[in-house]
Amino acid sequence: PTRAAASTPRLAPKQRRPRPRGGAPPQPRSLVRRDVASRGSANDEGTDADDKDPSGRPPAERSSPRVPGGTRPPERGTGIAREFDMIVDFDAEERGGTDDDGNAFFSKSGVDTGDGGYRCRWTVTGRTAEDGTWEYRATHWEKADWSGYKELGAEKSGFDDASGDTWWETWRQVYRRENGDASGGDGPGERDGPALIERSADKWARDEHKKEWQEKWWERYSDAGSVERGVEKSGRQGVQAWWEKWGEQRDDSDGGGDVIKWTDKWAENGAGTRWGDKWEERFGADGSGKKVGETWRVNAGGERWSRTWGESVGSDGEIRTYGQSTSGEQWDTTEQGNSSRDNSSRWEDAKEAAEYGWEQAVADSTRMLAIETPPREK
Repeated sequence: PTRAAASTPRLAPKQRRPRPRGGAPPQPRSLVRRDVASRGSANDEGTDADDKDPSGRPPAERSSPRVPGGTRPPERGTGIAREFDMIVDFDAEERGGTDDDGNAFFSKSGVDTGDGGYRCRWTVTGRTAEDGTWEYRATHWEKADWSGYKELGAEKSGFDDASGDTWWETWRQVYRRENGDASGGDGPGERDGPALIERSADKWARDEHKKEWQEKWWERYSDAGSVERGVEKSGRQGVQAWWEKWGEQRDDSDGGGDVIKWTDKWAENGAGTRWGDKWEERFGADGSGKKVGETWRVNAGGERWSRTWGESVGSDGEIRTYGQSTSGEQWDTTEQGNSSRDNSSRWEDAKEAAEYGWEQAVADSTRMLAIETPPREK
């Protein structure tokens, strides 16, 4: 987050939408990645290198550059990969050895089983430099049980002494049902509540300068009509640190649920000064709703300054803006907007979160949904 918000703000006499200094709050945005199909193997979760070679040998057995194609930190701000970004062969034969440069490699696969029909197919691959200066590990899995639960997942980690990078990342996509009526289902582990598709990604990396960052992305879609998405980001370098969160959610089970979006950012400089800002908005299908926020800072001596502000919109188009600050600012104004035009525009902006929902999530989860439920014991 920018530190500009820590400077003393000024408010225009008849400002329609009070904003913190240092720029307007982040504009409402959808967190869904819609361009993943074109990212190919260069994306964060990535596809394992499968380039063909005239020799006919698998990639792991050929000579490679110091840092192999799959051995690199995840990229920031890339969200959650879709399942078609993953190329995994759970039936690949087990192998191990060294490539032409003397770097060790291995590949293992297996199946684990457990109670309730639990079944997990997995594969692990890895490479290690001959001199131990870099290493890479990748695990992929698919899970299922009698309750109808299905999951695809991946975990990757590595380090490279030459660049000073160390990293790990995880990715999961899950299909499950929530518990419904306690009497529902006629067998062990069965559930009859709403169906859910959940996706998540957790990424962390640190470079040679000890600068590190982490991002936790998540999405949740229900066949009952609700959608939730969010991300938590953080970073640190020496004594300086920052955090940022934002999210969006809606419940369209009745055909016209509210859309809620929010964000919260804060930072510290290691010398006792902290600052941040946050806002939340909620709009209904008729365009009515409200947006509230706060900008704040605390100096090294513990003195706190803050400004709170808000805007409410009635179904008739009436707009009220209000706020105050600890430095004595205060305002409260009302104006009549064009209800049919302004409210329609606000709803169109707010419902961006609704553009990607259950049907789209199902269409992007064909591989996971094709995982077979383990047969019941006779």
